[in-house]
Amino acid sequence: MERQRKSDMRLSERDFKLLERRARKCGLSKSAYIRQLLHGYKPRETPPADYHAVRRELCEIGNNLNQVAFVANATGLVDEAAYYENVVQLQDALRRIEMAVTGDGLEENLIDN
Repeated sequence: MERQRKSDMRLSERDFKLLERRARKCGLSKSAYIRQLLHGYKPRETPPADYHAVRRELCEIGNNLNQVAFVANATGLVDEAAYYENVVQLQDALRRIEMAVTGDGLEENLIDN
């Protein structure tokens, strides 16, 4: 879509700073932020720089747990109930981290757990 029209708008200093801050947190220009709002999208803040590294690390832990489970099932040396409890806790932690970063139900989920 080619942008053909330019529009000037007047904002209070407070509203202008709010627009700047929200657009920056989403990694968007002010114009792109406003365009998303106009099209009914709710721009989301970009996750912190270390979010992907932390998530990747947690996923690796989950993979390690799966490998331990494979050995445990073959040898019978690990308590399966304890293992699955850990898997559930890991999945719950991943869900809470994702929700905390994206802002979907942050407070009630972090408080409940």
